[in-house]
Amino acid sequence: MKFSRREFLSAGLGLGSVLIIPDFGLATDSPKTDTGSPATTKVQALKEIEAFIQKCATEGKQFSADKLAADNNAQWDRLVNHYFDRKKYTCLSVNSANLCPSMKPVQDMVDLVQDMLAKDISFPMRGELAEASLGHGLKAMKKWFGLEKQKYEADYLMALVANSTQGNNFINNGLITSGFFDPQKDNVVVWDVNHPTNYQAWEYRRATQGWAKDSVRVVRTKMFANSVTASEVAQGILPGDPANEDEIIKAILTKVDKNTKVVTLSWQSNECGILLPMARIVNELRKINKHMHIHADSAQTLGVLDLKLGDLDVDSITGSYHKWPCGPKMVGVLYMNNKTGAAERFVPSEWGYDEHIMTPEDYGFKASSGQIDPNAKRFSYLGQQNDATLVSTWMAALFHTGKFHPQVNPEKIEKRIHYLGSRTKEALLRKLPDIYPDFKTKYAYKWISTPTTNDNLRSSVFLFKTPDKIKAGDVVKNVYEQHQIAIANLHVLGHDLVRISPTFCNTAADVEDAVGATVDVIKAMIQGKLANNTVNRSYA
Repeated sequence: MKFSRREFLSAGLGLGSVLIIPDFGLATDSPKTDTGSPATTKVQALKEIEAFIQKCATEGKQFSADKLAADNNAQWDRLVNHYFDRKKYTCLSVNSANLCPSMKPVQDMVDLVQDMLAKDISFPMRGELAEASLGHGLKAMKKWFGLEKQKYEADYLMALVANSTQGNNFINNGLITSGFFDPQKDNVVVWDVNHPTNYQAWEYRRATQGWAKDSVRVVRTKMFANSVTASEVAQGILPGDPANEDEIIKAILTKVDKNTKVVTLSWQSNECGILLPMARIVNELRKINKHMHIHADSAQTLGVLDLKLGDLDVDSITGSYHKWPCGPKMVGVLYMNNKTGAAERFVPSEWGYDEHIMTPEDYGFKASSGQIDPNAKRFSYLGQQNDATLVSTWMAALFHTGKFHPQVNPEKIEKRIHYLGSRTKEALLRKLPDIYPDFKTKYAYKWISTPTTNDNLRSSVFLFKTPDKIKAGDVVKNVYEQHQIAIANLHVLGHDLVRISPTFCNTAADVEDAVGATVDVIKAMIQGKLANNTVNRSYA
């Protein structure tokens, strides 16, 4: 008997309810029989997971009175010390744009599921874990991303993938393979401080696949500048320290015309620190061509901004849980806007089976017909994945929506991270004169890449120059070795930069320590007391 996808889910999975499992005897820690076989004591994964969630929620009630104003450091410190096992850290990370520590509920869930799978890898067990992640987990993410009003099921809107890099490549390859984007007549607009998978990847395809010369158009950034000339505006150049949104909008619109089929931008750039006014950008682009595909790489905004995707007419986003949300490692999310039919523009680059060991054919989409699910589900046919990390995305979503700490919500997280960015900026303005005698706050943009003029155009990604002949890679290595603090270094458009990027797992004191340690290390390097000119990589 053949089932449609909807019929299968309704009958077998309860559309977001607990998976109906046959009464199998599943292995536990119970004593073995004298034959060496495991005792037949039933394990129910979802019940264990739900009990853990309830335990976390009960523990979180102690914080009910903490309203979490962005600048209430005492309340945020209590949150940090409860949800992060800082006593075990051998290194303090202030490097959210790359990697964050996982919250304790997340890491504990990873451990719990790995323990379950060490005992039992049966289909019934894996079915329950699939329901936890791709059922309950995605439903919680739907709330987190501001999609509650959407009538679509969560897995119609979102797929769990490996990370933002994989999600971006799904976007790029799929738009081309499907024929939606024709490189001989269409153009794609990118930003020169996009992530490489969202910028250089397009340039590489043009260079190797015989695309038309004008098929990839680049919005460029004038680093360490607070203005651009009229000629530069006409060329699609924006200043690294824009005074207002108009300067960003003008630069983007100069690159867009009736043949623009794709605009793909990093919502917040990890390479220059600018936070784009995405809602306004989307509105302006829709006036030109309402059918173009607008992709917002959200590696630096997932877990940072109150995304409100239900009100934003962007076609797709990608994000990673291992960064700002402090979720599990090795898992990301790909969102498709069903209101615009975005998913149907893609031919997925991977064909396999989903979390229920089902291929598209099992849902009524014959391979010979060339058809596949017209929603985000088409990106979930990835075969075996890490169940422990997939389930733990549910824990991250529950934290960010207040299930664990009653006062947490995406708006408060956004304001707290912005506040930590302000503390980073203030610390840099105080400390950079120690290594730059000619530093002036009024002209901070000459040293700091991240916007310092208009605080609405940044969050908490701060990049700044090192003095001449001081290599940023050595600064990062010395800060780690001397102070056990993790920060980052990047080479961006010819500039060697240090980056500090705190999120809600950091305290205000962490920010001061990171900036102070970095400047102290640079001073020691200038004096020849610490190594320099030895590191050429981001990973030392």
